[in-house]
Amino acid sequence: MNHERIPFRITRLAAAAPEGVVVEWQGRELHSGPLVIDLDESPAPGANEGVLDYSQRRAEAEFHVLLRFPDFARMLRDLGADAALAEPVRAVLRSEGEILGDHGFALSGRCELRPHALFAPGETSAAVLAGY
Repeated sequence: MNHERIPFRITRLAAAAPEGVVVEWQGRELHSGPLVIDLDESPAPGANEGVLDYSQRRAEAEFHVLLRFPDFARMLRDLGADAALAEPVRAVLRSEGEILGDHGFALSGRCELRPHALFAPGETSAAVLAGY
């Protein structure tokens, strides 16, 4: 076993963005309300894994996540919109970052959104910025 490269499996993730995001829908900008991010545990084996490379002091990880907009989804349901619009958005986050002195890490990366009824392909993007 190479002690400088340590593979790991991601088993839990719970994050929130209380400020939410602005969503353009039917030509109008609407505030999503809080955004809730959970680990998507349904993908194929090999997903939700990463590597800590201590020789380079770098961490890499691939997270499969569910992005939920509970308030926005409730509003869409109340308006009688197609139920597919209120479904969670599935996404893959491929991230990397520095391994910190306390062995924690600050990851950032682009997020690939899976097809969803609410978002037009090619017109929607997401990213996660490093935080501590």
